[in-house]
Amino acid sequence: MTVTAFTNSTGLGPLPRLLEAAGGSRMLTRVFQSENLPLSLASGEANWIPLRSLLGLFERSAAMLGDDLIGLRVGQAMQPEDFGLWARYGMSGATLRDKILRSNRGLRFHQTGGELALDVRGEIAVWRYSMADPATYGRRHHAEHILWPMLTALRRHTSAKWDPIRIECSYERPPCWRQLEVAFGAPLVFGKAANAIVFKRHLLEDATTHVMPLEMQVTCGDILRMARRRPPTTILEATRAVVRTRIAEPLTDIEGTARLLGMSPRTLQRNLGEENFTFREVLEQVRMERALELLQDTTVSITEIAFSLGYDDATSFSRAFRRWAGYSPNHVRQAPPSSAK
Repeated sequence: MTVTAFTNSTGLGPLPRLLEAAGGSRMLTRVFQSENLPLSLASGEANWIPLRSLLGLFERSAAMLGDDLIGLRVGQAMQPEDFGLWARYGMSGATLRDKILRSNRGLRFHQTGGELALDVRGEIAVWRYSMADPATYGRRHHAEHILWPMLTALRRHTSAKWDPIRIECSYERPPCWRQLEVAFGAPLVFGKAANAIVFKRHLLEDATTHVMPLEMQVTCGDILRMARRRPPTTILEATRAVVRTRIAEPLTDIEGTARLLGMSPRTLQRNLGEENFTFREVLEQVRMERALELLQDTTVSITEIAFSLGYDDATSFSRAFRRWAGYSPNHVRQAPPSSAK
């Protein structure tokens, strides 16, 4: 079956901070709860979340704040590299064509369901971002938050005052379209099949004048790590990703997980059964793997670990961990085993 598209939560950028600044923690909580997402995502920790949920956060934020330019504001507060390692890899290209093609290839390590592509038509080049899922089509605020960092990448290569020929938008013309044109510095064309920046082709072959700082440059090790951590593409991977994102909630239940995956609980259970898993088994496995990470790599107390994984108390957590691993959480802290279940 088709698995819902996923994206990395780094794409939220400063949205949580802008929400809290405008409406306080209560507003922040309401917006995240409206999309069935945990507030822990607001801390900036990278997690896989359904692409539709990310788009929903932008739309809901705009509605609740009454801010018709929220997507643009988030985009303007971001640099291309803020999207993660794949974007740093993209921005390391020697020419503009190289930067764009690297970014196009790298996007698959950031999200599924989205595509970056370069089209060359005569003397015109078009760098576009599109989404395959009809449910995500025409989501304006997310589109503007993507278009601005794309424009930033092009201006780095040319100059801060450079403007494209035009910008194409996958949504209908909004009331604030004139403000958007002034901000982007180019004519906007609405109702297109994709979000795109149109510019002169000759720029593609010019050597870059923007040099990445040494600490931002991408190594072979970085690329290997990026390749190992790809978005989920199977129902089991998708379920694990959603459970890991929501794991601190007291009720990391099948109903909420299924809703985020765009299916009924019965369908989710049936699909997991085809991979020889139950939802309860997935939940326990993800909890214990996360527990092992925290026990081995941090000094967080066992009580705090228990609460962070959705357990009522340390005793319940310790009992579950012993059943899964064959030894107690304290044993991991005292003498970490060479291998774990």
